[in-house]
Amino acid sequence: MLDSKANNSLWADSKERFEGKSLDSNLDFDVVVIGGGFSGLWTAFHLNHLEPSLRIAIFEAREIGFGASGRNGGWTSSEYPVSKKTLIRKIGLPSTERLFSALSQSINEIGKFAKKYSPEANFTKSGSLYFARNEGQLRRLKAKPEIGEWLSENALRDLISIEGALAGRFNPECATVHPYNLLQGLAKSLNKKGISIFTNSWATRVDGGILASSFFIGAPLVVEATEVYGKTNRNFIPLYSLMVATEPLSNSIWREIGNKERFTFAENAHVINYAQRTADDRLAIGGRGATLPFGSKLQESRESHQKVHKRLIALARSWFPALTNVEFTHRWGGAVAITRDWEPYLQFDRISGFGKLGGYAGDGVTMSHLAGKIMAHEILDLDSELRSLHFVNRNIRKWEPEPIRYLGVNALIYLSTISDLEESLTNRSSKVNRFIEPVILR
Repeated sequence: MLDSKANNSLWADSKERFEGKSLDSNLDFDVVVIGGGFSGLWTAFHLNHLEPSLRIAIFEAREIGFGASGRNGGWTSSEYPVSKKTLIRKIGLPSTERLFSALSQSINEIGKFAKKYSPEANFTKSGSLYFARNEGQLRRLKAKPEIGEWLSENALRDLISIEGALAGRFNPECATVHPYNLLQGLAKSLNKKGISIFTNSWATRVDGGILASSFFIGAPLVVEATEVYGKTNRNFIPLYSLMVATEPLSNSIWREIGNKERFTFAENAHVINYAQRTADDRLAIGGRGATLPFGSKLQESRESHQKVHKRLIALARSWFPALTNVEFTHRWGGAVAITRDWEPYLQFDRISGFGKLGGYAGDGVTMSHLAGKIMAHEILDLDSELRSLHFVNRNIRKWEPEPIRYLGVNALIYLSTISDLEESLTNRSSKVNRFIEPVILR
């Protein structure tokens, strides 16, 4: 068994590893991006596409994809952290539809890029499936037509054989991807276009540019794409997602399970979970459950939370009894940034030349592409309907101060677990969850 260290996910086992430049002098660029994850790379990609003459540099403190971009569940989905019902109430139906249309377009653009520049990412647009295994889950799933087409128990079983599944919903607007390999292909593509990528270069914004590894890098435009690694200032909290993956499964096991199309799938539980069949025929499953550290400080110990990893393994085996004797070879985790209202942030100040983006709440593979595209249009001040999306240049609602934040968030994590247990025992919608939803604001 391999116990994963930080940034030692299944994905990072890939042979693809981009080697960035080393910084050894002061330099000047037109645009500097801090952060070598999806947000930073897609911002540079779109800037270069719109204005190839720009001198662009990316500075990453570790290696490309060190953070959530290289550790996630590999869902390139059209999901948004806030429910469609809530969004319609907040911003209206037309604005909501424009947002989801933009997300679907980003999925297709990512797929187009992957096919040409990153075939190792194994981008496969085959949809996503949510299923219910008790009456409580079933009622909530019936109340969410926006998730996708309704599947009866028999129709669901024709796609995938999940123990105790009652019904499901299928959304075609989702792809499965090897996120680390997609990042590597993106970095190599940017490098070939003349964009300088510096790794192991810790960068801090200062007047007139940044300081990186004790060198001054002059730039009139600076984009901070550090996501959860940036300064919180109560703008976001780090919530940890954990993952496990099996050894490659035999053809006989996959024949029993199904999912030959490799769509992503999840149980419609209160505690978030997500899974995919990888290109090398493993089952990779992830979910939440690790608690928030006091003061919202990043803690590496949260990335290898044994209790959550064991729960994920038990969940996978409850779905698929054929996994009873299968070895789970990888365990890893990472943090994502969550704003108080669960919405992403994208801000650009033309006077100071400073922009920042992030807060995708776990939906960043697609959202980062869209956000990077919008940021590029903001910087270049180009006309685009995307700039009118409601989360662009919005004020970020701050989280409560400590210890209210610590106690409140961890209480919600605990109550979500209790809600799932309640529904599995009573086969009815959770009464506990009635107290959770109004507070979460989703």
